[in-house]
Amino acid sequence: MLSAGGGVAVERAAPVSRRATLLSTRFVARDTWWQEFDCPDIAAASLPGQFVMLGVGLDEPGAWLLPRPFSVGWTGPGGEVGILLRAYGQGTRALAKLEVGQTALLLGPLGRPFDTEGADVECVAGGVGLAPFIFLAAREAAAGRRVRLIYGERDAEAVFDPALIARLTDHDPELFTEDGSAGRKGLVTAGLDPASGALLLGCGPTPLLRALAAFAREHGRRLQVSVEEHMGCGIGTCQGCVVRGADGRWVKACIEGSVFPAEELDWGAI
Repeated sequence: MLSAGGGVAVERAAPVSRRATLLSTRFVARDTWWQEFDCPDIAAASLPGQFVMLGVGLDEPGAWLLPRPFSVGWTGPGGEVGILLRAYGQGTRALAKLEVGQTALLLGPLGRPFDTEGADVECVAGGVGLAPFIFLAAREAAAGRRVRLIYGERDAEAVFDPALIARLTDHDPELFTEDGSAGRKGLVTAGLDPASGALLLGCGPTPLLRALAAFAREHGRRLQVSVEEHMGCGIGTCQGCVVRGADGRWVKACIEGSVFPAEELDWGAI
């Protein structure tokens, strides 16, 4: 198995399905919640960049059918799995309404993780693309590597609680908002350092990833991206999450990603 960096293989555990109890839920930004589930099996096996499929299950009256994909945002010492949830539609709004003590179905860990290759890293997050970097930042720092976390949102009301980010990661993010209502004004890409030798990691909306890919090509930077694609199953069956590879073939983001070296993708078709 090739790693996301084309080097040493990153071993991945087989996914498991578990009904997990919601331990805590916290409103952290506009339409956004931080939820922690009790799920030791998935917590122990997860790596930064991997995701879970999260749903209420078919035994709930009137339940919507398909689960939703979420990056593993954090794992705790007691077997907790942290999820950063932004409510967009019926499914995510139903999950946002879960109360402490209720249960949900988690399938994971799924997908290909980041391979930091033992390097210092520069993480660029747009919106809920912040989630895998919450998980990654603390792990990399504990290993003695430097982590720079650059985080962008449209406005202050969309910004994930900076104090909670700092508590979970031991890092203060460099914050950008498009309207300047929090942090520095501008797109998150304004924080990039062309001269840095750190491994560049990106997660967020496709326009952000496309801009990062162009930046990396121009400045000779190594880049891995976690793509945000709609997923119906998360295990390669429905083929709803395909993206065009640089070799012209269609690849399934759920099992061949969702982390890719930027050069593996056809950015003109994404």
